[in-house]
Amino acid sequence: MAECAEDGCDAEAVVELHVPWADNRVVCAGHARVIARQDGVVADPLDGHEDAWP
Repeated sequence: MAECAEDGCDAEAVVELHVPWADNRVVCAGHARVIARQDGVVADPLDGHEDAWP
């Protein structure tokens, strides 16, 4: 189980974010929902976690 890459968050990572202006990172569903709203960010569910990300 991977941990969310956001500081202070110990939730399970379920999404990989592809961020054009920064390194890709794996994050929890909550952080992914917020960050993925930015233009250019692509969110891909991690294998086995497709149900956690619509």
